[in-house]
Amino acid sequence: MGGRRAADGPSRAGVPGALMTVAGRTTVTLRSGTGDVRTGRPVPPNGLVRIGSTTKAFVATVVLQLVGEGRVRLDAPVERYLPGVVRGRGGDGRRITVRQLLQHTSGLPDPGTLLPQGREWADQRFRHHDRDELIRYALTLEPTSGPWSYTNTGYLLLGKLIEQVTGAPSWRDEVQRRIVRPLGLRHTYSPDPREYRIRGAHPRGYIRAPDLIDVTEQDTGHMDAAGDMVSTPAEIDRFFGALLRGRLLRPAELAEMSRMVPARGAVDEYGLGLEINHLSCGDLVGHSGQMHGYSMLAGVLVGRGGRAGPAFVLSITTEPADMDDFRRVMRVAETALCAPTGS
Repeated sequence: MGGRRAADGPSRAGVPGALMTVAGRTTVTLRSGTGDVRTGRPVPPNGLVRIGSTTKAFVATVVLQLVGEGRVRLDAPVERYLPGVVRGRGGDGRRITVRQLLQHTSGLPDPGTLLPQGREWADQRFRHHDRDELIRYALTLEPTSGPWSYTNTGYLLLGKLIEQVTGAPSWRDEVQRRIVRPLGLRHTYSPDPREYRIRGAHPRGYIRAPDLIDVTEQDTGHMDAAGDMVSTPAEIDRFFGALLRGRLLRPAELAEMSRMVPARGAVDEYGLGLEINHLSCGDLVGHSGQMHGYSMLAGVLVGRGGRAGPAFVLSITTEPADMDDFRRVMRVAETALCAPTGS
């Protein structure tokens, strides 16, 4: 595998800092760039980062565990679990199924237009937006068109669904109970309401507006079950390795999770909280994440014969500016996982 050359790729492309782990028979952890552009402090080894939408894979796993327990049906209408919640211009919970929420095929619009962008967002990043506010706003918008459209609204609703079905005070409690504690993920957590700081050693996170602005401390309430978790590359490796090797779901539910539909943009195919991106030596099966200041590409390399190979996580301390930027990130995965050993 082309480890060091891959890890240095993001910093050569102008990314402030990067962390990468590849976990197979042995685990390789690499870092490059700087963890703080003001002080020049290095990226901490296996530092904590905001994982953004990689959170969706944790939430989807809990929902599919509930399916396996007979407490949720994938093809039941959302109305069964959240009566009266999904009603509006943007969609109707009597006609939208749980599967469609998980797979981004519900047609529900995304609430992102409620939030400012760029420098304006940076100036307002401690302003709190709660989940119900975002859901209500999304339902006032026009539904999306086409068979697949990525929307955070579905996962905000899935967080509510988990709470309704289990009686837990928060979906976060079920993620901790069912995934985080059994796998020993000691550094993986969801921030408490209005908790702005990252709890352990971490690289700083930046947006370009157009200069770099440090947005490490922020209110992530607007992400909720769609993307507010914090973890380390090594623990995300452990999560996807356990998930894809059947430690968290029974075969029937893992098979449902892995049934893909064509996606678009930065994703080749999408299942139930799982993404596929095609590489020359197989498929990276996992879930990427992006939020203000941090981006993550994560998953397990599945070879052409269907065998799970090494787990891979790359986290960078800014967001891809466009698809060209994202393709550069994918080239890092290609180099790390598909290049001959020693290259």
